[in-house]
Amino acid sequence: MSVSFSNICKLAAVGALGLSLSGCITGPGGMKMPSFGNKSTDSQATSPASAPATPGVTSSAADVANGGAIVDSTTNLILSNAKNINGYCPSVSILGDTNVYQSYAKGGEGNANMLIHQANITQTARECTDMGAEMFIKVGVAGRVLGGPKSTDKDKAVLPLRIVIKQKDTVLYSQLHKVPVMLAPPDRSGLFAKVDEGIAIPTPRERNVQILVGFDSGPSKR
Repeated sequence: MSVSFSNICKLAAVGALGLSLSGCITGPGGMKMPSFGNKSTDSQATSPASAPATPGVTSSAADVANGGAIVDSTTNLILSNAKNINGYCPSVSILGDTNVYQSYAKGGEGNANMLIHQANITQTARECTDMGAEMFIKVGVAGRVLGGPKSTDKDKAVLPLRIVIKQKDTVLYSQLHKVPVMLAPPDRSGLFAKVDEGIAIPTPRERNVQILVGFDSGPSKR
């Protein structure tokens, strides 16, 4: 789901989340993402309502309500900043098998009863500024984390979120961000958002640049 930058930066500012892009829209999926795991199946970001069901992980009423408020707010921001979506700005793609990150208790990988938490990417946004020789890009990623059977009220998820800018087969930018998220009681869930504002690339002469985001590794154990 695409949103505005300013919404993802507001989420980051409130409770160390992060929503600050302004009126840019993600494009279609189907792009290959380097170094994001072994699978190659592509798909778009999963919305909160359609996130993969995992035994032992449920969404609270507050989580669903918060997700709806975020979507409504960002939609309004996109409509109010239509002028910002003019011109070329590479679309954002999420590789299907990297939009979910799971952490298990030691020795319990793949066992739903040993799941500590699961994170899902639900929203992306980007903003581009063409400065002639260089293009400056902001990329925002937001989502939610749900505690599993092995979670506690003191658990903190650290999500390995990678942002990549690729032009054809050349990687122009690749940065791994460690995004901390506290699992708030009583439902042990939380929202996260990250905005990467430090991206500069040579201004492309063709529309052949891809923005790729996803979690950098598979299930983690502890």
